Amino acid sequence: MKRSIAGSAVLLWVLLIISASATITSLTLALVYSAEHDFLHVPFASWFVLGLGGLILTLDGVAFYFWRRFRKTSQKLVALITPPLDFEIPVVYGHKHLDRAEFLPIIQVLFAHLPNIKYIQVQPLPGGYGGSTTVLADLQHEANGVFLPRSFVIKLGNGREMADEHDKFKKHVRWQLTRGATFLGYAEREDLAGIAYEFVGLDPDHEIQSFHQFYRGHVTVEVAQLIGEIYAHLGRAWYRNGSTDSANLYHEYGLLSKKQKQIIEHVGEIVDEDDSYRRNFTVREERIQSNLRPGFCPNLDISWHDPVAFLRAWPRSNLTVPSYRSVIHGDLHAQNVLVEIGKDSQKHVWFIDFSHTGNGLSGERTREALRESILVNPDRGHTLRDFCRLEADIKFILTRLQDKADLKLAVAFERELLACGLELSDLSAFPATTEALREERFRKAWQVIREIRRRAAAYLSNADDLRPYYLSLLHATL
Repeated sequence: MKRSIAGSAVLLWVLLIISASATITSLTLALVYSAEHDFLHVPFASWFVLGLGGLILTLDGVAFYFWRRFRKTSQKLVALITPPLDFEIPVVYGHKHLDRAEFLPIIQVLFAHLPNIKYIQVQPLPGGYGGSTTVLADLQHEANGVFLPRSFVIKLGNGREMADEHDKFKKHVRWQLTRGATFLGYAEREDLAGIAYEFVGLDPDHEIQSFHQFYRGHVTVEVAQLIGEIYAHLGRAWYRNGSTDSANLYHEYGLLSKKQKQIIEHVGEIVDEDDSYRRNFTVREERIQSNLRPGFCPNLDISWHDPVAFLRAWPRSNLTVPSYRSVIHGDLHAQNVLVEIGKDSQKHVWFIDFSHTGNGLSGERTREALRESILVNPDRGHTLRDFCRLEADIKFILTRLQDKADLKLAVAFERELLACGLELSDLSAFPATTEALREERFRKAWQVIREIRRRAAAYLSNADDLRPYYLSLLHATL
């Protein structure tokens, strides 16, 4: 095929040269005769040769145009039927864990510049809010070979969100970390994009677990110890403690109303059609009953405040309270914390999501606030939100809610947490007082949340005013 294309090209060039020579010759003769005779008395033969040369030149140009199109088509066909060079494009295994097929070439582009990388094994990681996907990638030189001592976290999703995360990593995180996750690359494909972080100092014998896996596989003392390591690491890397700020909680959490419709729709799917609780979905705000509860919720001795009523009747006034804040922070909930465990059981905490670094809101939510003239300082983050998101995920990890009996235990557990505020008793020193706390998974959660709240208490400027923490917890849960 290549020889035939080359032969056609030579023939076209020969015809082009001959027709161009004939046209130029006839034009020259016509000009000579027109100089000696009147323009209208130029011999017909000269005009004939000129026209014939022009026609041949035109036909040759058309043929040359179609030849170029045919040549491009042929090259594309050759590219399609030629086997891909696997040493140029890494092969991705485990792509079934990707939500979209378009993420596959993004991963290949991210690692294409690394030398001798032929195979990439991807595994799922918990997390990926807002339609994004998070995976762990291991690299190989050859199929079925030993994985290289380099592990990467790849986050894939909307191009705008990934660009925000990339920019915030460079602005707030990379220059702060002396030992930690390093940014590998950023790649785009149409409206999707991906970013990759590398974990340094790993070898094949080390293990990486999500916080979710670590929580399930380790005893209470180890999990509580890890909570301390998480915040100690952030104390060195990101947090700038000690400053008190006046936080307007209405501005901080007023954007919750944007979730109102979606939350009510979800609640409506599990509430019986004849349940009187449904009146809070549609009744006017002044007639909302905040103490209504769904029929499936056990009628325990606990003060109940309907979250739907809370969303619909959010007070239209400022609620300014003093609270400790950090200039820089990141998400600490279970989906975005990884734990590296070495042979000697030494643990290192890694963070894989920096989308909320800065003011505590995602880039999209920040822009939304600015459009609505809500004051948002891009370099201020609400620290309590970190503690609350981690506490919320602990509850999601432990509470199966498989039946009404389990729901009853979960509500009783939450009642005890509310009654104790941020100072929870140590269950290892005192006997359990309720049925829920006599069950191992709830006892474990209690001890871990006790450590979280103990550290969160240091960020309240007024220990008697727990509204900032509870509002943060509500925000993290919704």
